[in-house]
Amino acid sequence: MDKSGQRILCSRNKRGSYLLLCAGIAAFHIIAFFFLSDRSLLAQGQMHKAPVVVSRVVQMDVRQPVKMVGTVFPLRESIVAGEIEGLVMEFPVKRGDSVKKGQVLAKLRTTTLEIQLKGAKADEHLARIKYQRAKELHEGKTISHQELDEFETRLVAQEAVTEGVEDKIGKCVITAPFDGRITEESTEVGQWLKKGDSVISMLQLDSVKVRVSVPEKYILNLNVGDESEVNFPALGGITRTGRIVHIVPQADKRARAFPVYVKIDNKDEAIKSGMFAEAIFEMGSLLSATMILKDAIVRRGGGEFIYLAVDGKVTEVSIQAGIAHENLIQIIGDVKPGVDVIVRGNERVRNAQDIQVTGRMD
Repeated sequence: MDKSGQRILCSRNKRGSYLLLCAGIAAFHIIAFFFLSDRSLLAQGQMHKAPVVVSRVVQMDVRQPVKMVGTVFPLRESIVAGEIEGLVMEFPVKRGDSVKKGQVLAKLRTTTLEIQLKGAKADEHLARIKYQRAKELHEGKTISHQELDEFETRLVAQEAVTEGVEDKIGKCVITAPFDGRITEESTEVGQWLKKGDSVISMLQLDSVKVRVSVPEKYILNLNVGDESEVNFPALGGITRTGRIVHIVPQADKRARAFPVYVKIDNKDEAIKSGMFAEAIFEMGSLLSATMILKDAIVRRGGGEFIYLAVDGKVTEVSIQAGIAHENLIQIIGDVKPGVDVIVRGNERVRNAQDIQVTGRMD
């Protein structure tokens, strides 16, 4: 083979080697691409697992609810009266005002009392000087111990006079006995107020009491501290949770029912004294119920649902809520005790979604 042929063959060999190298590089990139893609998809799958907190579905005995009607009363009510007589000089409040404990409701004229106080203090000062002088004389054995006691008695009596006048001046400022709202004005500026005359009437409504008459057959099932769900039809059917604060041990002779008082927070004062109320107590017959935490229920589109955590996935179940008991509630539906139900993160999950349990609330 001549030199020209050798050059052509060498060139072809180099070209073939180059093509093989290019093919190898391309194959490497293809393999790497699919490998990394699989890793990325796997990572994404892990990231899409929704974090949730679960709780165990339990079976327990609860008492069936019994509904009873009642009436709202203020937590406290008072007629604030004057403790001494005098002319009303200031009356800075009016009906409907919200007042705080210790807030001034009225002030009486104190001119005469202030004059009396000056005289009483002067007499007390003189009595104190005489008593100090008598002590010195007694130490020098100039007067007897009995005479010294007489000077001390006069000083104590004069101190009592001063304190009495100061007490009357203090009573000229009439203040609110508790936080509340004024419901009635009974005086005005310029009116002469006699001792015991009403100044204002007021109620405490930041908490209220609902009075319910409970038949004797149920009364032994109730205790002070028990919860009650109370509904107020006049407020659009809003429900507030209260606790029994008092059970009157004497039944009404005709109705054979015991007055029971349920205290309810009313910071917005939406509940008014005298309103009609419906209180629900757990005091019926015992019932074996399937119970879950109240937070597990999701209400959507007029229905009630819970989401079970089964083998790392969400299972949606339609249920009906039943009896409430503290922080638990009965569910009626195809749910067995012992399974895990989602109580945190349940608003964001959907049926058959992958989940990761991050905590428990058993």
